[in-house]
Amino acid sequence: MPNPNDCKETGLAWIKTHGSVLMELSQKIWEFAELGLEEYRSAQLLVDFLEAQGFSVERNVAGIPTAFVATWGLGKPVIGVNCEYDALPGLSQEAVPQKQPLVPGAPGHGCGHNLLGVGGAAAAVALKQVMERHRLAGTIKVLGTPAEEVCAGKPFMARAGFFNGYDAIIDWHPRLRYRTP
Repeated sequence: MPNPNDCKETGLAWIKTHGSVLMELSQKIWEFAELGLEEYRSAQLLVDFLEAQGFSVERNVAGIPTAFVATWGLGKPVIGVNCEYDALPGLSQEAVPQKQPLVPGAPGHGCGHNLLGVGGAAAAVALKQVMERHRLAGTIKVLGTPAEEVCAGKPFMARAGFFNGYDAIIDWHPRLRYRTP
């Protein structure tokens, strides 16, 4: 069994080495700012990235053109990683800390889904690097889950069985906490 610290260093090294590529992907998805079930360019960008990293991709899952499952590896454990990439209506925004729309009234990324999708894909690829280098068995599946903000992608994917058979699924989403004085 490999040393956990060595595994951690392998994954972190991959992230550090590919940071500029990941930032570029995130920026493109930010600029696309596609609404739920319309994330064609965002989904394709993530699919292209995952295929280039050795994942096989099933597109149009659950009958949703912007949903996908990218798979690498064999056997157990089966680890899933959720990817979200939809934007919200009316949140077009320059990359500045005050309200400054790129296009007034246009969609934008209010919850950082441009980061969530790329972060999920990057985590999966970093894990792949760890598994390859340290000869660890298992399967990684990246679940491209569109329309998260309107709760459309994941329920249809679940109903079609795309969330079955995992030992673990990794998902992350920021939550804002507002405090009143």
